[in-house]
This record gives sequence, C-alpha cells and structure tokens, in this order.
Amino acid sequence: MSTNDCKTVQPYLSAYHDGELAAGQAATVAKHVESCESCAAELSSFRSIGSDFAQTPIPAKPSDLWQRIERELPMAAEPVTLSRRFSVWIRESPYGAGLVSLAASILLLLGFGLWYGGDQGSVNNTAGGMAMHSHEGEEGMSADHMLEFAGVMDDYLQKLPNDPDAAEQMLLTKYDGEKVDADGAVKLVGYRPIVSGGLPEGYSLASTSVLKMPCCTCVKAVCKRNDGSTLVLFEHDDEETAWFGDRRQSMATCGDKDCCLVDLDSSIAATWKQGTRSVTAVGVRDQEEVAKLVTWLDKS
Repeated sequence: MSTNDCKTVQPYLSAYHDGELAAGQAATVAKHVESCESCAAELSSFRSIGSDFAQTPIPAKPSDLWQRIERELPMAAEPVTLSRRFSVWIRESPYGAGLVSLAASILLLLGFGLWYGGDQGSVNNTAGGMAMHSHEGEEGMSADHMLEFAGVMDDYLQKLPNDPDAAEQMLLTKYDGEKVDADGAVKLVGYRPIVSGGLPEGYSLASTSVLKMPCCTCVKAVCKRNDGSTLVLFEHDDEETAWFGDRRQSMATCGDKDCCLVDLDSSIAATWKQGTRSVTAVGVRDQEEVAKLVTWLDKS
C-alpha cells in the first residue's frame, strides 16, 4: 500500500479502536492494518493506553470525607468558602493528591490524542509527505471522502460479478447518478464520453450515466461482452488510485499506456491516462484485455 494510503488511514485509527466508524470504513481500516506493520503498531499503542487507563486505580471516597476536610482546614480570619476549602484540601490531603494524580493522567491522555491527531500530521508533512486530511478544498478527495469511497467501491465490487444491475443501482443512488446519452453527458461534464466513438468487437454499450462521485463528476459506461458478462468504464478527472483501498497494485505497460493494475480477486481493475482525463476499467479479465481496450479507445 502506498504512503498516501497509510496517511489516509492513520487519522481514523483512534475512531476504529473505539468502534466509532461505519461498517465500510471499519472494514477498509481493518484490511489495511492487517498488511501494514506501521499502522498496526500505532493501533496497538491506542490499545495499550486504553488498557493502562482502565487499570488505573481510583481511590474510594471515605464515608467521612467531608468531616476530614473540615478537620484538616486551617483556621482563617477571612470567610472560608467551599471552593477555598477544597483548594486547601487538594494541596494538603493525601486523598487530594490521589485525585490530582488521576486528573493529570486524564489530561496527559487527552493531550496525547490532540498532539497525535494534529501535530503528528504536521510532522508527516515536514518529513516530505502531505497528509491526506490537509487536502480539504484542493483537488482530489479529502481523507473522509477517500475512506468512505473505498468502502462504497468495495461493496460495489462484491455485487458487480453476480448482480451487476444491483451494483449499478447502488452507485446511481449513492452518487446522484443520471443515465444520459452522449449529448446529455456533454451538458453535464463538458465532454463526450470516450465510449461514444464505439467499442471493440465483442463488446456492446449497455448504458451511460453521470455520477457525482467524491473525486469528481465522472462518466460511467456499463459494457457487455458477447457472453453477457459486465465490464465497467469510469472516465474521470482525477488520478487517484485509492478507489480500491489497500488491494494489491502493480504497474504495467498496456498497449502504449502506463497502467495501474489492481487485483480484484476474480478480475482486475486498470487505470490509465487518456488525454487530459483518466479511465478506470473495472471487471477486466486480464492484462491482455486491458491492452485491447487501451489501444481501441486511444484510436476512437
């Protein structure tokens, strides 16, 4: 997994440890931690801190606590208020010392959390990497959207081989999808879909739609092979490879393009540059099929 993927996951380790993430996000973090020693070690540190805190003894309150406070308070000429009595007791009572120790432990834990979530990101930036949560308002996806999108895409990939119609509807619903023809796509995204020039022999266009995805507003083309199986082409403006979480990736030359190939278990995904945009093909059988698509679309 790339460094950026680690930086995407790290801000969510604490929430993952506390069980506060949605199912898709939690699955993405869990899968990454399984194969990343660095993030696994950081998650382990959260567990260690939580365990130490849980084992910290809290002094029991004596039944005669307030009577002891009264006896230990020095006599004073000025009126002694409850707040002043309490401050004196904190300084001089052994029970007060225990309470101060406990409060200091809590503040230390809170301070560590604030430093780790804030300053650590700055340290990472200084070291040469740009933390993904600093991308809000810039091109590409924010850390929140990236993690959520990886979870949505994981659900989509599981549905696609066996129920492509359900997978299609899920994305249309999630990202305000609108089915369009070539002219309709031009009105929404400003360019004609690359598939409007036709597909290689053995493929037919089933539908074209425009989706408002976290990365950008993109065109999705559902294609059918002669055997009825489904291949999906996404045409988008960004070059993100984080759509597929921490699945295994590799680079290869397909046709005359450098392609990022992602292992999808029973198939692969491939992303390559096509002019000023990028194309991501999902449900591709092998690298040979990627080369066939790249070559055809480059000429269309």
